Parts: sequence; structure tokens; C-alpha cells
Amino acid sequence: MWVFTTFGFFSIVQKQPSDDFLTVRARAAGDLDRLRDRVPQLSPTITSGGSDYPYRAKIPHAELALALAKIIREIHYSNFKSAAEKELGNARASYLHKVWDVMYPLGKEKATTPVKSTPHSPQMSPAANAFGGVVIDTQNRVLLREPRNHYGDYVWTFAKGRSDPGETPEQTALREVQEELGVEAEIIEAIPGVFGGDTTSTRFFLMRHLGNAGMPSSETSNTRWASLSEARSLIKQTKTKQGRERDLAVLDAVQELLSLH
Repeated sequence: MWVFTTFGFFSIVQKQPSDDFLTVRARAAGDLDRLRDRVPQLSPTITSGGSDYPYRAKIPHAELALALAKIIREIHYSNFKSAAEKELGNARASYLHKVWDVMYPLGKEKATTPVKSTPHSPQMSPAANAFGGVVIDTQNRVLLREPRNHYGDYVWTFAKGRSDPGETPEQTALREVQEELGVEAEIIEAIPGVFGGDTTSTRFFLMRHLGNAGMPSSETSNTRWASLSEARSLIKQTKTKQGRERDLAVLDAVQELLSLH
């Protein structure tokens, strides 16, 4: 069994049928240390080279079952990846986002009952070639940008762009937000889906506004905070049909995420 927690990732197995204990394996020694802080019954860490799980410990089935029940009762966060980032940092959170991305297609497997498509359904693509951010404030308003000279026939849209060499999707999205909107933000979570526009397939991240970071780049002529309903009206001014429907689909996905928080 794989277990992802806010303090570590574990693979739990019974190595031999005759074993009366479980082996808890980890790829980072600190994960087992943090688990032991919560579960003192866990044995000392055993280090063994040549394995994809170099750190392991043992614990009776019943003890681990009780410990997991306690850990579950202590869940009070609304977003797992954000809670893990607070305890484990940005690097580990980026791995969790990648796991999320890999597992997301499970929701797109063929169902026995066809799902009716809607005009604003995300246009799915095998992979994103651009990344962007939807920045919200404490009132759940979104920050839109007006491209200079309405480039590409966009009137109001979101910050997005292609990656520079060596950038992660998260780094690209944060950079584009800072450059095109002139604000600093932090990622809350990935917005489900890959959204197809005129020239790119974009993965967006929902972000929290932290403060101003100077003037937007010359590619932006104006920025504007808007409620979700106001944003919908502004986005509908965009002339390019595919880009307009893409941004409306992104807005729909954001509204759904906010309703779950």
C-alpha cells in the first residue's frame, strides 16, 4: 500500500507470508523519522542499499492500523498538497503535483454511461506546452490582464506562457504571473485539466495573491481585479473563439475548485 501524508511518502508491505509485522519503506530517511514522532512503536530505521526504498522500519499490523486512524482523525486541511508544502517544502510539493498530474487521467477513463459535453468543457491534450496562473485575492476575485493592442484578439485573459529552459511548470506559471500581471503569488493547487487555445495547450495553477511586484511587462496594457461573474463578462469580449472558450473553461474550473474550499 502506498500512503501519501503531509509529512512523508511510504510503501507498506508484508514482505513474507509468515511475517507478523509490516515493513514501512521510505525513500527519504526523514519521512520515517516524522512517522516515528507520531508512531513511537515504529522500529528504528534500517538502511539497506541497492533498493528503490533505501529506508525501512517494522511495526505490528494492529499498531499501524491504530496509528493511521489517529492520523486520519487529525486531518483538518482543505487541500492536501498545500498542507504538505507547509511541512515538507516546495520541492516535495512539486513531486505531489506531478503525481496529481499523472493520476488525473483516471477521471477521463471511458464510463459505462456517456458524459454529456458542455460548451465550456476543457479541451484535453496529452501534454501541456504552456503554463499559467489564475490569481485570486481574499474576496475570491480573479486578476485578469488586457494584452497590449489586444494581441491575438484577446481582450481580457489570464497570464500564461511557455517554459524557459530548466523551468518546472510551477516556476513557469509563477514567472508568467509576475511578468504579465506585475504581482507575486503562491500556488494553491493545480487546476484540473489541460486547456487548448489557439496555439498552445496550457496547464493552469490556482494562485493566492501575495503583493505587487512592480509594473507588468510591455505585453500587458492593463490589469483588473474582477468577481467571477464580472470576469466571465470580460472574457466574453475576446474575439478569438477558441481562446475565449478556453478561458471560460478555466474560469468554470476555478469556480468549481473554490466551491470545494
